[in-house]
Amino acid sequence: MTIYADVLIITNFIVDYFLLSVTGKAAKQSSSLPRSLVASLFAALGSLVILFPEQNIFIRLLFRLSFGYIICIICFGYKSFRRITLISLIFFAVTTCFAGAMLALWYISKPYGMVVNNSVVYFDISPVFLIVFSVVGFIIFSLLSHFFSKRSKTAEKCFVTLSFLNKKASFDGIIDSGNSLSDGFTQRAVIILDNKNAKHSFGELSPLIYSDRYRAIPCGTVAGTTILDGFRCDSGVITTEKKVFNLEKPIMAISKVPLCDCAAIVNPLDCT
Repeated sequence: MTIYADVLIITNFIVDYFLLSVTGKAAKQSSSLPRSLVASLFAALGSLVILFPEQNIFIRLLFRLSFGYIICIICFGYKSFRRITLISLIFFAVTTCFAGAMLALWYISKPYGMVVNNSVVYFDISPVFLIVFSVVGFIIFSLLSHFFSKRSKTAEKCFVTLSFLNKKASFDGIIDSGNSLSDGFTQRAVIILDNKNAKHSFGELSPLIYSDRYRAIPCGTVAGTTILDGFRCDSGVITTEKKVFNLEKPIMAISKVPLCDCAAIVNPLDCT
């Protein structure tokens, strides 16, 4: 069948725009409209590879990985290698799911007006129909996202004040269900504290210096189980928008990695 370049570009431009929108939501990264449009156009122009002779699978993979990486840089900007790599991996996952669904449809039903070559899908359909269909799909996706975001409990912000010997410091914190730590012996509250903030507020914290206050806190992560250095405080206060919670000799556990968007993470059970 005849492949029209204008239909190919328009189709992929619309599809790539929504794929990048889903990527941004999944990665919790925002992008300006001009950036999204330019990235979508760049991705759509890349779909012209369907007109080339079918390439080796490794060449196709290398092309799509490098091309997708550039698309994400255009759309979301480059701030750090780790950040853009994570966004790119999410984008690849989103596009892989979409491509998998399209390939499955093609192999099962071989629909008329649909061609797959070099991992690119071509639809010989009306652009007006595609735009209307995409808008309806976007509205449905937005409604579902809004519904599930309302149902999911987000981390609540709070202030954490800790007293350690003759020093007192306050930190911006979040009440996160991902923190279920507690002192296994005394069942005291455990507050995860960013290492940089802890050192700035209380000085060098070492098990050798504060052996009488030291607690080894087992902590499970996606990478496995690790041990956090914990130190018993004299007192602690968690302040939320609704209430103030006084903690009796809580344990501050020093995080081994920098915390994002906060200096302390609180167990929700300590705010009930």
